[in-house]
Amino acid sequence: MKHAPRLSEQSHDIQGMLKSGFGWLKSSRFWLLTIRDGCEDQARAWLARLVDSKLVLSAKCVGKGKTKPESSIGEAVSIAFSFAGLEKLGCAEAETHPFPTPFSSGMGSALRQDLLRDAPRDEWRWSDVEGVEGRQTVHILLAQWWVLDATARMEEPDPAVFVVRTVENNPSSFACEDGKLREPFGFRDGLAQPVIRDLRDEDGATPQQARKDARPFYEDRVVEPGEFILGYRNEYDELTYCPDVEGWPQSAERFTLNGSYLAVRQIEQYVDAFDQFRKANGQDVCEKLMGRRQDGMPLGWQGPPGSDSAADAFRYRVADANGFVCPKGAHIRRSNPRDSLGSDVQSSIKSSKLHRLLRRGRPFREKTAGGQRDGIFFIACNADLERQFEFIHQRWLQNPRFGTLDKQADPIVGLPPGGGTFTIPGSPSGSEVTLASFTGTLGGGYFFLPGIAALKFIAENRAGAKRGSTRRVEAAAS
Repeated sequence: MKHAPRLSEQSHDIQGMLKSGFGWLKSSRFWLLTIRDGCEDQARAWLARLVDSKLVLSAKCVGKGKTKPESSIGEAVSIAFSFAGLEKLGCAEAETHPFPTPFSSGMGSALRQDLLRDAPRDEWRWSDVEGVEGRQTVHILLAQWWVLDATARMEEPDPAVFVVRTVENNPSSFACEDGKLREPFGFRDGLAQPVIRDLRDEDGATPQQARKDARPFYEDRVVEPGEFILGYRNEYDELTYCPDVEGWPQSAERFTLNGSYLAVRQIEQYVDAFDQFRKANGQDVCEKLMGRRQDGMPLGWQGPPGSDSAADAFRYRVADANGFVCPKGAHIRRSNPRDSLGSDVQSSIKSSKLHRLLRRGRPFREKTAGGQRDGIFFIACNADLERQFEFIHQRWLQNPRFGTLDKQADPIVGLPPGGGTFTIPGSPSGSEVTLASFTGTLGGGYFFLPGIAALKFIAENRAGAKRGSTRRVEAAAS
């Protein structure tokens, strides 16, 4: 593939999840599915019915017409597959254009465990790789959103065909007074999202209003589509690599065109530990850890909450180079350094755009024997797992020397079980506070979100399944 197709002409083939987070659909459920041995045909038949149900929306459907999507869309579904899941369904990677190593090895592999500095993983219940004792191998990740208090129409997976695990959102527990989403520590969630050039509309605002609210900083968040969607030009002005699978029609573009990789983690948040820290140190210090006010606005913001675009309209280098407003080690400063890490403002912003993530997760609450467990089901869309998700996780969140700091990791998601410290420049009570560990990971995996045509191919690929089974038997025999 030498030339990128026109994004506007391909929106019918791009899953709607890449255009919208479906924020008006307050109820959500994430299905983690393992295909039982011998049930591949039934699994494909279920996938085919799901695609035919019209619940798997395209980006074109999400932005269709002049009416707002919330007035016409009451339920939506997105479907993604682990590498093990694609193999299970008979989609063998082409030798000429194989999948990248992070995806084929899997987040759950020992290799990625070391690279992501995840050891130990004793609490992991599921992942994307086969053969780990006590851990479910997830073949299919299905995200489902629907209108609050309505009855979902999706045909649920049959437990006779799939091993089923679900992670559910409790909208009544995680909604602000204004209806906006908040995570279990009480902070506004889903802010500072990149805008995919030529695709993504602003959630809850017209592009014109978003530009007005963001003032001159709007272009800081506009990112080339190839950073999130395979087959398009990225921030290097290069076409993003597209793997292929055997049996995909040679006359078509490659199998992965219009798809994306999902980095997924189920993160438990230790709410009691965070509340104890808040009581001991105050809400102001908690906001310093996060890097935002609890209502989502920047720490230097004066007055009542503004729009989501206004909440993302700031830089660090000139206004807060030393971290007196937002500490250098704060969670949002590590996950998106904006203009603070390069030799000048523009080169820093360009560099940051090489490592952006499009987040599509939701808070979850599940019952336990002793009460309940809250957290975030984190989903990040990206086209290059190594340069985007893994770089951010390893070099920014887990890096103890990030931004000239020393022996400090991200205060929210990067601390080891024993906790750590956090530096607050200019704090009258001292520049360093002691932290407990506030989060833990319950599972994770890399998944491929295919285009609509590729999704139909997976559901109909019975011949490919037989070829894949034969090849695996031959490989085992040799």
